[in-house]
Amino acid sequence: MKKTGLKNFIETKKDVVKIVRSSLELLSLIVILILVIKAMFFFKDYEPYDEKDPSIVSGEDHGFIALSYLGVDRDGSDTLITTKRLKEELETLHNLGYVTITQQDIHDYYYEGKALPDKALYLMFEDGRKDTAMFAEKLLEEFNYIATIMTYASNLEIRDNTFLAPKDIKKLERSGYCELGTNGYRLAYINAYDRHDRFLGQLSAKEYVKVRPFLRRDYNHYLMDFIRDENRIPVESSSQMRQRIDYDYEKMKEVYTKEFGRVPLAYVLMQANTGRFGDNDKVSDENRKEIGELFKLNFNREGFCLNDSDVDEYDLTRMQPQAYWYVNHLLMRIKDDLKEDEKDWISFVTGDEKRAGDWEVTCGAAEFKKNLIALTSEPSGYGLMRLKKEDPPENMYISAELTGNVLGEQAIALRCDEEENTALKISLQDNHILIRDGVLEGNVIFDYDLYDLVPSKDRKSVEEDDAEAYEAELGARSQFSEDMKEAVLYYYEGVDARTEGRRDLVTYDEGGEEYVPEFDLNDRGDRKLCILLSDDTLSVTVDGKLIADRIDVREIGKDGKETGLLSGIPDGEYSQRNLTDDVYDGAFLDLKIFEAKETEGLYEKFAAGKLKESDKLLNVWYDNSLRGIHKALDKGGKVFNAVINWFVKNL
Repeated sequence: MKKTGLKNFIETKKDVVKIVRSSLELLSLIVILILVIKAMFFFKDYEPYDEKDPSIVSGEDHGFIALSYLGVDRDGSDTLITTKRLKEELETLHNLGYVTITQQDIHDYYYEGKALPDKALYLMFEDGRKDTAMFAEKLLEEFNYIATIMTYASNLEIRDNTFLAPKDIKKLERSGYCELGTNGYRLAYINAYDRHDRFLGQLSAKEYVKVRPFLRRDYNHYLMDFIRDENRIPVESSSQMRQRIDYDYEKMKEVYTKEFGRVPLAYVLMQANTGRFGDNDKVSDENRKEIGELFKLNFNREGFCLNDSDVDEYDLTRMQPQAYWYVNHLLMRIKDDLKEDEKDWISFVTGDEKRAGDWEVTCGAAEFKKNLIALTSEPSGYGLMRLKKEDPPENMYISAELTGNVLGEQAIALRCDEEENTALKISLQDNHILIRDGVLEGNVIFDYDLYDLVPSKDRKSVEEDDAEAYEAELGARSQFSEDMKEAVLYYYEGVDARTEGRRDLVTYDEGGEEYVPEFDLNDRGDRKLCILLSDDTLSVTVDGKLIADRIDVREIGKDGKETGLLSGIPDGEYSQRNLTDDVYDGAFLDLKIFEAKETEGLYEKFAAGKLKESDKLLNVWYDNSLRGIHKALDKGGKVFNAVINWFVKNL
């Protein structure tokens, strides 16, 4: 009989490679499965804070801060925060000593005078999304935090897989890391107009998502006002308004009582934010009456995180951290809201201490994350930092990817003096490239609107955009109408709008008035900025396009010797989603500064897009990019994380 064994299977070098590769694949799969299991199951019970520990509860009244996240996702979106960013924020708050409290704690604080932890945090996740619970619950376990999962009662009735079902919520409550709250009966909108002032009337949540790209902020939440016509005149009487509002509260009570045997203590009214309980006195009075009958606590406002004993328990306020905020952005906002003697509780995150050592932050806060410098401004102010390297080259080439949001200012300042008054400043601000002769203020000597870089094929006329907005509305009505006959009518109306309706409109190519989009503070930005300072002339490219061509700067900042970065929000900017956000994150990725050894032929290569960082004309003077093994590990980590994301979402 022929003997078999391992050596019979290993006959060539190729066999060895196969065995090693298969072993590594099996090991990787085992590691992934372990991580997925850890991500989906609890292994520890929640432990409430020790009320008798004086280091946690001193007995002094510091109130509590309330944070409310719109949702969580492993990859994130414009509204959903990534699990990585959420972990950074919760870990930072945990390290600062913040302890989570429950609805009952807040109830007892207001109704019985119970002392709260000195650093008390009330944590909420809104909208009752299933993915939010899945991705947030393990972080709650890791930091021994408890959070309120806010839900809409109507979503509990329809059993939409996007949202948590009652059985899911009961399971979360049993874990001890989550408790039940409510955003109301439904998420719906009334009195809506699109950005072309077309009256849309009422919108369901799903319809709103479809038409949101074509909206300004000209709409209201379902309980905030009378229902009005296109002329903004009420179409319902005061009695009908009260019946409509009362119906939602009755349905809310019915659903929660049926599914959970109780109504939650805490309610988040969507979206008062006016100091009242609606945008009309009669509507406000009706909401206040119903809230008082059903709930003990109501979060009525957004934008400010601190609540103390002077705040009415039905007019509580919360802060909604946005998906694009860096950790220091959140900390800056919290610090600004705290009382004066509590502000020193907040210490900012630095990140990579070695990389941070090259810089001095003179205003705001800076975090160094691998090849990224995130410079967070002061509230209604600026973030400023300067490089500690002396004797900068007279002729230099600078490159960086600026990934902060479109509205706001991110700047590289050259030739700064020690007082930070004079400088040659190159700013990416509100989708413009500006060159100034000062750090904070100064004359604008160059202004280029980056919208000019948009190719003709991507431009459209006002009429074309208006048509797209109308078609989006009809598509949403057809897709989500509960009446089949109505859905069919909207469908064919949409077909007609896309054919006959577009027949006579004047396009951009035909000379129609151009539609120029407006920006909101949460619109993401990403621009590759390259600067050449050569022979007292300044040239700038953005995304490979030459936009500033050899501007004479010999008299600008000629006595300055320092290099700096700046971030901030110009006066008057605001966000439609977060009206009170006056903090801005400048983000500088792969910032590199090169000394030009000689200038002959330098500009020609730069203007033609042929100046490479490895060019013999250049010497590295400062480099914050990833190199060698660090770059390879970073790339490998992103691939591995993508694999984990796939397993978590698809298992």
